[in-house]
Amino acid sequence: MDLRKLTRFLDVDGEAEYELDLRGLDLPHSLASIDRMVERQRFRDEARTVRIGLEAASADSGATLFGPVGRYLVELMKKGLIAKTRPLANVDGGGFLVELPAGKAPKETETSDSDAGVPGTDD
Repeated sequence: MDLRKLTRFLDVDGEAEYELDLRGLDLPHSLASIDRMVERQRFRDEARTVRIGLEAASADSGATLFGPVGRYLVELMKKGLIAKTRPLANVDGGGFLVELPAGKAPKETETSDSDAGVPGTDD
């Protein structure tokens, strides 16, 4: 296999603006942490990169969270909540480099008592 072709899918340096460390967490807590990260990004005006760190595999650890977390990140990418995700290479425990798009926070609308449907404003 040509390693040059493989490395274009991997992020070798793992450089990111922020880090989300999921080591020591189980799958439900890991996914909840990712959801919170994505939710907070909705209120940011600029895109950012996040390194997601995962627990390293050991002889007695069994399956790691790499597969389930990776599939979840792809689901979020399909929904447009994540711009890009790449597996990390050469990082203890592995993980992902995630690019989050600039947020689009819903704008608050102001209402007044003269709005239709407000009780006590039968004009």
